[in-house]
Amino acid sequence: MAPTAATHRVRLAVADDLAYLAEIELAAAALFPDADLPALLRLVSTPESALAAAQRERRLWVAEHHGEVAGFALASSKGECGYLDEMDVHPDHGRRGIGRSLVGAVQGWARAGGLRSLNLTTFAHLPWNAPFYASMGFRQLRNDELCPLLADALAAQRAAGLRQRVAMRQVFERHDSIVAILV
Repeated sequence: MAPTAATHRVRLAVADDLAYLAEIELAAAALFPDADLPALLRLVSTPESALAAAQRERRLWVAEHHGEVAGFALASSKGECGYLDEMDVHPDHGRRGIGRSLVGAVQGWARAGGLRSLNLTTFAHLPWNAPFYASMGFRQLRNDELCPLLADALAAQRAAGLRQRVAMRQVFERHDSIVAILV
């Protein structure tokens, strides 16, 4: 059954939402096989100070399902590039299109902000990771296509014990020439 707007909604986070996000992140981490996510990383969540800064800067979204905060997406940007830094859905609310809606909100933010691309790192082999993002328009990058930020992120993830990680990118078309013609 396809999700409908009545089952969940995505909105910018407010300060009161922050208290729920660590629980969502840790519950989502429990879904990963032990070989992919070391035990220590299952106990670590994004610092509340980083979430609070993102909330104030309007780059943190939450999804509500039946009035309950069910997931979140955290983004950042550097220059003309956007980054989906984190996206988690609580397993109790999974498989309802919530993750797709959260990623869609970040894609909309990136486009509206005039960013050239949206980038992320993820597991290559898990169906709810790289294949999911590919279905939303992201393409896996070769090593020679990595910007320094993505190369550093992958190196840090390998150093932390994460394996089979890849970087992905979605490039947004520029319509500058169309605007110039219309003006």
